[in-house]
Amino acid sequence: MSVQGLVEKLRLVSKLMLPSRMLKAFPPDFTLRRPLVSLLDKRIRRGDACYLALFRWEVPAAHEPLCPASTLRLQALTRTLLKELTSEQLLPRELVGLDQFGPHEYVVIIREAAERGESFVPPALFRKLEMLKHALEVSVEGSMPGERVRLHLTGTYVPVSLPLHQQDATASERLHEAYHFALALATRQVTPQVLAARRQLDQILQDGSISVLAQPIMNLRSGDVFGWEILTRGPAASIFHLPDELFRFASQSKLLSKLEFLVVRHALEEIATRGIREPIFLNITPVTLSHPMFLNHMLQCLERHPGLSPGQIVLEITERHEVQDLKGMADILDTFRAHGFRFAVDDAGSGYSSLQWIGELAPEVIKIDRSVIQFVDRYAVKLSLLRAIVNAASEMSCEVVAEGVEREEEADVLFKLNVGMGQGYYFARPNVLLHEHERDIFQETKRRIQHRRGQVAS
Repeated sequence: MSVQGLVEKLRLVSKLMLPSRMLKAFPPDFTLRRPLVSLLDKRIRRGDACYLALFRWEVPAAHEPLCPASTLRLQALTRTLLKELTSEQLLPRELVGLDQFGPHEYVVIIREAAERGESFVPPALFRKLEMLKHALEVSVEGSMPGERVRLHLTGTYVPVSLPLHQQDATASERLHEAYHFALALATRQVTPQVLAARRQLDQILQDGSISVLAQPIMNLRSGDVFGWEILTRGPAASIFHLPDELFRFASQSKLLSKLEFLVVRHALEEIATRGIREPIFLNITPVTLSHPMFLNHMLQCLERHPGLSPGQIVLEITERHEVQDLKGMADILDTFRAHGFRFAVDDAGSGYSSLQWIGELAPEVIKIDRSVIQFVDRYAVKLSLLRAIVNAASEMSCEVVAEGVEREEEADVLFKLNVGMGQGYYFARPNVLLHEHERDIFQETKRRIQHRRGQVAS
């Protein structure tokens, strides 16, 4: 045996002696134990809610597959970056472990302590994984600029600690089931698990068992609540609790419009019940907006609630769903506008976003994606992009909402650029819709906005 081989064998033996908690990240393959399974089993026995997120690299169909050397380089780079980025984005107590399950598949297991009394992943952890995905994409793009690969965060929040089919499964069986379900969702395979999920989605649509939350959109000049974005949640303790998986799976199942029709009806009922007077922002995909019955559905819902009007409704079109026929979509928007509805372009600065896209549809509101806002105070490129969008919006007489504001420094940049509105955890978290007399909690936010704006201006 060579000296190098002997050194490697000694390293492996030394790792065999380490406890599982010290082998969270990409442990070597042991014959006698699997550290990730041991760590997961410990969390399940404590009653913690554990969830699996699958990060999967994909080469677009139009491009040549990666050569073996590039594949090996991507694998090594991804493993190194995931170790670094998970330590930055996740607290030690949140990370159960991470491992590579296939040539381009990487699993992150996270947990939420049982004492919080929640049976689903909180939005804060969801956001952390989204930021982890974004940071990984940017880092790999910078390190391998010639390769055309895309990273998907798929099968998100499969409840490892709540097995889909059996309550007495071992930790190893639950991990295996959760991974293969996530992989099936990512690759659009039809498996028994996917069929079971489809039946669950059908039941959700039949029973109308969704709920809505609202996150305030703050006026950054006055500090008052300008409006509310409606956010959808599926049943608690289900794989469809958070909207990411709910809407993705509905889209794959050709049930997206049916789900969005239900969301609109449910949201307007909640808004009317609580006497909300400010503008309401409803997320709508181009698929549903183009549905021949959607306008009629909106008008019928409003007829049932005389206190509401089309002028109060702002329909957010997400730019993550590409619009092929801009002229046709502009005509559809004009038809809705004739009834008084207004429109916002969501996710400006991400994916398919372009100033041309915004110019063609002429929205009343432009919502700037959180990927632009995050750490905008630190990156000159992001600041330039933000400034360009704000200037373009001013030329088109559009209102601007900056999404995903989480830090005071980010808010200060918005004040300096005279951005009209902001939304994010820095101002307020999503919550149930509140009656007007219940909104004292926003007075402190108003004072903070006015104070910081005065500080920046001086």
